[in-house]
Amino acid sequence: MKTLEFKLSTVLAGVTGITCLVLVLLRALAPTVMLPLVNIPNIAALCAIALVADCWLDWKKPVPKQNWLAVAVFAVLTLWLMPWAAGLCGWAEALRVGVLGGALFTAMAFMFTGIRQKIFSGPAGKGVMGFISPLAAAFVLYLAFQAFADILL
Repeated sequence: MKTLEFKLSTVLAGVTGITCLVLVLLRALAPTVMLPLVNIPNIAALCAIALVADCWLDWKKPVPKQNWLAVAVFAVLTLWLMPWAAGLCGWAEALRVGVLGGALFTAMAFMFTGIRQKIFSGPAGKGVMGFISPLAAAFVLYLAFQAFADILL
């Protein structure tokens, strides 16, 4: 039986949970602070952070195979339920954020995995550049999805 890799979804849940916790604490301890919106560019930044953290946890290891349907389902559930449970958005908006964010995370993870395979198959993935290159790739993906959000909306 083939084992499934759920580390990517777990890292996304961890990053999303920490972000929601920080926002709840900011709202409780500093109520006059203006919190960031729950929108596509901010979700893309959250996804890019999760992808880089996942890559750095597996540094110098082969890129694991992913079940993209499971990644999409867990991303939708994570990005739907965590902002709603933290009180950052209402039920209907949380559902919209979850579906859009799940699709966005799955697309970003699919593209980032391809970039990561290219980085670690060549000589650039061996040294310090193999540690810095995923950060640059995630930043470029963030900029691309931010431009896509401007086109979409």
